[in-house]
Amino acid sequence: MKIKFVKAVSVKLAIASVFGCAGVAAPQTANVVRESLPASSNANGVTGHTLSQWLDRTPDSSRSSARPAAAEDCAMIYDPAQHRLVLFGGKDDQNKNLNEVWSLDLKQNAWQKIAVEGETPPPSEDHAVIYDPLGYRIILHGGEDGLTTNKTWAFDLKANRWRNMTDSTAPSREDHTAIFDGRNNRMVIFGGRDHDSTFDYINIHEIWALDLDPQALTFEKWQNLTVEEKHAPGRSDHVAVFDGKKNRMVVYGGWDKENKEYLGDTWTFYLDKRQWKQIKTKKSHPPKRRHAVGVYDSARNWFIVCGGFGEEGYLNDVWAFDLTDEVWINITPGPQPRIDHQAIYDPQSQRMILWGGDARLKTKFHDLWELQIQPGVTVEALREAPVAETSEKP
Repeated sequence: MKIKFVKAVSVKLAIASVFGCAGVAAPQTANVVRESLPASSNANGVTGHTLSQWLDRTPDSSRSSARPAAAEDCAMIYDPAQHRLVLFGGKDDQNKNLNEVWSLDLKQNAWQKIAVEGETPPPSEDHAVIYDPLGYRIILHGGEDGLTTNKTWAFDLKANRWRNMTDSTAPSREDHTAIFDGRNNRMVIFGGRDHDSTFDYINIHEIWALDLDPQALTFEKWQNLTVEEKHAPGRSDHVAVFDGKKNRMVVYGGWDKENKEYLGDTWTFYLDKRQWKQIKTKKSHPPKRRHAVGVYDSARNWFIVCGGFGEEGYLNDVWAFDLTDEVWINITPGPQPRIDHQAIYDPQSQRMILWGGDARLKTKFHDLWELQIQPGVTVEALREAPVAETSEKP
């Protein structure tokens, strides 16, 4: 296993120009903000504790060759009962869509393919999933394997069985986002695209909710929550999280297909009021991008965003949006720049786990990374920290 860590010095990371699904990438740089703590050795033998660092957690192939073939446009959830991440679908190195289910034991750091009983969803990419704690299951919605679908499936995490929940009221979507609204016990989706054989909707701004409360009369029924007044512009390839403290969905970035423009705006949708509000941050803000990944860091009340593709090409910068103070913080560069990767937040270890992605190289990325942030780090410490460089220790 290789461990990448950060030294507290000034540097610019020049990234070579490569082709991507969003076009040609120009050379780009990543400026990183972080502060060093007193040097000492951690459990992995790395000298120099820092406020944040990336660790290469890719399992040793000499011990086990098991890993998902799909590494792009998958979807993942965190399973708190078994302390694991669970992955579905996505594309392999030949760009073939799959419908496999895999799990990663976060304690043993080992992949395992899950043997599924009964019928399964069709292969797909660009779908959305959430973890349903009420039913201990994954809810899968949308995606495509040629044309956009409205498929809605539930995966029982105990029985390892899928159940088809699709009905005519489910909206067709791909490249959308989904959150679990913990206060109202529902899956909420926003944006995305709907492409069929006759037309392609542009810049969808609709919000839909799937009721997941078994006691409700509307259990497993869809409801359109779309607001037409002062709404966030429609988009696809964006990221979103649920902020339970303020009962809202927070949305960042994406792609404006109609104007062929990368987006870098931050919006919040208050779920009970059904009201949109744009958050205008003054001191700093991430560059515009699509195809990024985002997670909710419950320990710090942060919305962490990593990578993607923007006006400067493939990105590997990492930003945290402090949901309390509503400020963006540039914390540290991630691994090699990429798009269509996936991530979950592990609340037990207070870390983000990142998997896979693509940069139009010979193969996709089949690596696993951990973003580790020191406990008790303040917004001020990260914002005032010096620039850092990434180096590699074998």
